[in-house]
Amino acid sequence: MNNVILDELPLDIKNPFDYGKYITKESCNVSVLWMVYDKNKKIITAKGSSRPCGLNYNNASIHAEQQAINYCRQNNKTKYVIYIWRYGRTGNVKPMYCCTKCTKMAKKYNYTNNIFTFEQDNICPAVIDNPPLSHIYEINK
Repeated sequence: MNNVILDELPLDIKNPFDYGKYITKESCNVSVLWMVYDKNKKIITAKGSSRPCGLNYNNASIHAEQQAINYCRQNNKTKYVIYIWRYGRTGNVKPMYCCTKCTKMAKKYNYTNNIFTFEQDNICPAVIDNPPLSHIYEINK
């Protein structure tokens, strides 16, 4: 984001990464960032953001949790922790919670205790009771 300082994440990371290239003022309220964190080595093993899909696709977007869970399933899932969040227009960290679809996926692959978000400089679970619908399903109601 142009001339905006992004908040630091409340993690001890040995290989820090600048998420500024994933963020623009136009996409900060839409794009959800994710990272797969190795809690033993304290390093980021994978990172990215949610992405929209094209017209010939069943879903409107691929959520950050989906991408992170798929990465963990292909690698050693027991030692990895998933963090999801988004940045506000001023560069502040905003919490992001799993929608109903991502909560079902996390339960299916037994990741409910491994997905977290950041809220006011604290780490808290991203899988919550009574999760909201994805925004695209709310729009299409």
